[in-house]
Parts: sequence; structure tokens; C-alpha cells
Amino acid sequence: MLEAKHIQKSYGSMTVLADVSFSLTRGQKVALVGDNGVGKTTLLKIIAGLEEADSGEVNISSSAQIGYLPQDTSLVEKEPIREYLRRVVGIDRLEQRLNELSENLDDESNFHEYGELHEQYERLNGYAFEHRMHVMLSGFGLEDISLQHDLQNLSSGQKSKIVLAGILLKGVDLLLLDEPTNNLDLPALIWLEDFLRKSEAACITISHDRRFLDRVVKKIFEIDRNTRTLNISGGTYSDYLEMVEKRIAKQKEAHRLQQEEISRLTEQARSQKARASKGAGYVGSDNDKFARGFKRDRASGSAKKAKAIEKRIDQMEKVEKPIERDPFEIPLEAEVVSGTLDVRMSDVVAGYPDGFSVGPLSLEIRFKNRVGILGLNGSGKSTILKTITGQLEPLAGSVEIGSGVRFGNMMQEHETLPRDKTLLDFLKERAGLSQEMSYAKLAKFGFDQRQAKHHIGTLSPGGRARLLLALFSAQSVNMLILDEPTNHLDLQALEALEETLQGYSGTVLLVSHDRYFIEKAGLDTFYLLSDRSLTRIPDYTTYVKEAEDRAQQLIKAL
Repeated sequence: MLEAKHIQKSYGSMTVLADVSFSLTRGQKVALVGDNGVGKTTLLKIIAGLEEADSGEVNISSSAQIGYLPQDTSLVEKEPIREYLRRVVGIDRLEQRLNELSENLDDESNFHEYGELHEQYERLNGYAFEHRMHVMLSGFGLEDISLQHDLQNLSSGQKSKIVLAGILLKGVDLLLLDEPTNNLDLPALIWLEDFLRKSEAACITISHDRRFLDRVVKKIFEIDRNTRTLNISGGTYSDYLEMVEKRIAKQKEAHRLQQEEISRLTEQARSQKARASKGAGYVGSDNDKFARGFKRDRASGSAKKAKAIEKRIDQMEKVEKPIERDPFEIPLEAEVVSGTLDVRMSDVVAGYPDGFSVGPLSLEIRFKNRVGILGLNGSGKSTILKTITGQLEPLAGSVEIGSGVRFGNMMQEHETLPRDKTLLDFLKERAGLSQEMSYAKLAKFGFDQRQAKHHIGTLSPGGRARLLLALFSAQSVNMLILDEPTNHLDLQALEALEETLQGYSGTVLLVSHDRYFIEKAGLDTFYLLSDRSLTRIPDYTTYVKEAEDRAQQLIKAL
């Protein structure tokens, strides 16, 4: 179905992709992985025909249809949901043309075109399109939104679901999904997993969601950050991570043994050279010509041996030392407060005057509690967080915050970061640190002295998140507010944050759909925001299982 041969792509002097080749057959599900900035999105765009490679070729079956989901799925059209889906799938166009042709099927050309278009219509399962559209939207948790609802009035997460629904309803042969899990809530994420597992379409996906990848893909395409070539391996994403660890360990050991052998041979060569130098310089007495000749002959032999050893070293196929990053640690310590109450919401209505609101809500979070809030996109989870942190005034009710609480708000800080400031100046001003201490703090979070002088606007989303964590560390925040942190952090920073949370002594309030991250965060209390009210969930595992059962039932209804 798809074959890429020797793809190369550069931007100026920076090589993004170098000699990338692979093939993909029908039904294969592949994860495209690699560090942020290695060219994963670029490769998807080249396959989708949105960018041109500098050299190489991409061959796709002529009959294959491609569905491409970009990271940015912002919709600006003022269009009802039903009209949008019918338009992007092509149902409207086909029905209109079929109706036109049906008026004069006695014409042979019309009859022939009608037959071809009718085959396309049946391929799209057009007669059952309304039913399939309802099932698809239900899978994404949008069943309560009217199909006449205007796209412009949807939340960003809801827009992403609509775009993805349109792609899946097309019944394409090749799916190219760039971070499809970022804007999906947990039930929608589980629905997408089950849909992809059942689908016969081939799929290449970029995602940081480890549970999603483990459930969907059976092959890994890894773009090597050093060579910018493609490494291909079979198995799940967890299999791949285990293989990478073993590969690095094996290469380190091979490099160590080779360095020992080179040291041993180098010492031998040095010894032979010393003997050669000593023998060549032997003078002796005038009557000892035999001994002088013998020693000089032996010196010549030693010199030859030394050259042979050095040649052997030069001809060795060198085992490169694996390039490993220093372990990324997040030194985050909470300042202990005397009180026990961090947050109390009493009959709070949260939202905007003459706009969206949720509530009345009541919630109490005590010091060292680890609370997770679950719910569909657009249900108001972020609105609650903004009300707790003071970004929004409650429309009704009261919010009480403990006197010693220091918020570390990832969401708010992301939105207000001064893009034109350097990392160094930002940390000095916000945390009140000296220049030397600011350099040291930034270094602990993966920024060297050169990067510390860059403007914040040059950072990736993951880099900005690391900068905020450096600020929180300097401020000794004692309550972390994390709103979908897995959408912003790269895998290395995520793993460090997971490890840090396990030993963090402060309070945690988390909104996330990432099951792996939720499990690692060690949450002790869960609430579900549904129908504008907040309900405590007795068992997170049961909640996930119910979402899986519902997704499977909807899949059967398609």
C-alpha cells in the first residue's frame, strides 16, 4: 500500500530526515517515535503530500485514500456539525450528483457515471451514514450536542473530535495521525483505540500516550536523533522501550570491551616501539658487530610489529559509545504549611456571566491530598481549575484557599509566559534568584548556559513546561495544578515528573486522560464532572472498565 524510498529532507543546514525507507501493508498499525524535533511531523506531511522531500520518493497505491490528522485541528468555519461531516466525507457531493444523473439515465455516459458514483456511495455506506455518524459522535462523547450546533461554538477538544470523526467516517485506507490523543478525554480515547484495532486501514500515529500505543500498534518506526534515519522493530511500544534499554546496555558493554582491547594493543605497540628505539640506538664496542647487528635487526622487527598492531587498531570497526542524556530529575520540594486545608469550594457556580457555567459544586481538598478530575472535553474541568486558582471569580458560592498555599499552576503559567524574555531573566525575576543560582537551577532542568540566554519563545511546549517546573522548584510550591500535562511534556520530562510526583510531599490536583500518567501519579481521590455536577468516583479502575465496555458496544453498532 505504501512504500517510502530514501526520503531526505533538510531545512537550511539542518538535516531533518536522512535516507528514510520503509513499507506499510494494509491493516498495519505503526507508531512513529523519536525525540521532539527529530522530524516525525515532517515525515507524516511528506507522506500526506503536504510537503516535498528533497530527494527520494513515496509510492502509494493509486486506489488508496489517505486521512491526515494534523496536531492543530482548529476549525473556523461557521457551519453546523452535520453539514461539516457530510461535506468532508463527500456524502453531500455524491448525493447531489447522483440525483442530477438519475433524471436522465437513458444517456449512456450518465448511466456509466451514475454506476461509478453509486459504487463510491455504497463504499461510504451512504445509506446508513446518518446512523454511522450518530454512533461515531457517541463514541467521542458528543451525543448530547445537537447536529445543528455551530462548529465555532465548540471547545477546542470538541472540534478535534469532529475533525477526527470526519476522517474516520470516510473509510480511508491509510490514516496519518499526529498526536490524536492530545485533545481526547478518556472515554473518547478508549473508543478511538477500539475503532483502530477493528479497522482494516493502515495507520501511522505519533503519540506520547503509552497505553494507547500499547493497545493499538504492533510495529515501531523510530527516527534516530543522531543519524536521522529510521529504525524499524516489531512488537508493542513497551517491547520497543525494553529493546532500546537492552540495545543501549549491549552497545555500552561492547564499547567497554573494545576500549579495553584497544588499550591493551596500544600498550603492546608502545612496548614494541620502545624496544625498537632501544635496539636501533645500540652502539656497543667496535668488536661487537654481531651483537649490534642482531639488536638492530630485532629493533626493526619490533618496529614492524608496532606498525602491524597500530594498523590492526585502525582497521577495527569501532563501536561508538551510546550517546546518553544525563538523567533528567525534577527536584521539587513542597514548603510545609501549618494548616490542613488547601481548598474548599462551597456551592460554587463556576464559569462566565451570560456564558458557559457549571455547578453548584462543593469540593474539599486537604493538604497532601492527590485529587484527579475526570470528564468529557468541554464539561468544565479547566473552568473549575481556573476558579480554584483565582483566574475566574465564582458566579455564586465561595472558594476558600488555605493561607499557606503556594500554587504551581502549569496551565495558567503556560498561557502567560513572556515569550520575549530569556530563560535566565525570567527565573531571576520570578523566583528572586541570583544569576549564579538561576544558572544552576536551569541546569538541573536540562538547560545549559547557552540555552539559558535564549528567549522563551524559542522553546518547544515541552521546554516551556520544564522551565515552569524549574520555577516551581525555586518557589517550593506546595500545591501542583496540572491540566493535561502530557500534552506539553516530552517522554523524558514526563517520566521525571512521574517519578517526582511519587515523592512529592505537597498537594496535587490533576486533570488528565493519560491512564499511564494517572496510575503513576498515585492519586487517592477521583471526581467525575458530568452534567455540570461533580461526583466522587469510588473506583477509577471500574470507571475505565465501563468506558471500555461502552466503546465495544458502540463498535458493534457501526
